[in-house]
Amino acid sequence: MGRKVTVYGYRFKDGILQADKEQSKFVQEIFNVYNSGIPVSRLKDYIEGLEINRVRLSDMLSDKRYMGDENFPKIIEPELFEAVQQRKKERRKAVGKEQPYIYHKEQFLLGDKMKCGECGSAYHCYKHGELRRWDCSKRLVKGRVTCRNQRIQEDQIKELFMQAVGNLKKHPEQIRKITIHRIRRNSRLEALEREIEMLKNSSTTEIEELLRLVYKRASLLYENADDGGDAYHTQKIEDLIQQHKEQSEEKTFDKDLFDAIIEAITIYKDGRIVFTLKNGVAMTKLL
Repeated sequence: MGRKVTVYGYRFKDGILQADKEQSKFVQEIFNVYNSGIPVSRLKDYIEGLEINRVRLSDMLSDKRYMGDENFPKIIEPELFEAVQQRKKERRKAVGKEQPYIYHKEQFLLGDKMKCGECGSAYHCYKHGELRRWDCSKRLVKGRVTCRNQRIQEDQIKELFMQAVGNLKKHPEQIRKITIHRIRRNSRLEALEREIEMLKNSSTTEIEELLRLVYKRASLLYENADDGGDAYHTQKIEDLIQQHKEQSEEKTFDKDLFDAIIEAITIYKDGRIVFTLKNGVAMTKLL
């Protein structure tokens, strides 16, 4: 049986990867028609017999393998490929999507703190002009909606954060609403414990292997130890809130304070926004 090729435009013949004559013509036409100014969503209107979905078409237009490498024969000339990448960039810019669903700690104010409370995935920032909107990174997977959690404007998060800060200024005791020493769940440690128990009960266990796992468990226990970090963060948060109270009564977003005290922001479909401080305290706000 021949091997299956997952890259459209290629096939195996006598064990050698070759450009498929019919499919490669479609690939060339897809690149040329798109480069002429036709958007991905309308390619099927201009290419007779094209039966490839929109998501796959978009992926194909960014697939460098079509230029050829040590494994894939060349189907698209590098000049055309680069022209198409420039065309895609211009089209994204034209609709305000220069960086769709991409976030970088240094680039976006909220960094990597945004989490989805429904599916557990990270939230990504969608930039539309000057507007920044956050959405679950698993909303769309291969063109299908997989998470229906709410989208939220970055300005809304900033406003809610400053409301929470104002509440902590009035009620500083809320910063200490946890027990300092917490039990931390570590799935790696739990799996290692099970493996050690299995080896202990085996009659063929090698002592060197058991010792290796015991040392590894000791290392994980050390990494997972609670050394009073919560107490440190609690005191630090109290000091920063007090300093902010003394220095400013403004309600504008304070990025330095945000970075210093917030561990995570969890978004829920029912409108709850949970701000988790670095000492574990959770504050819930509603949109």
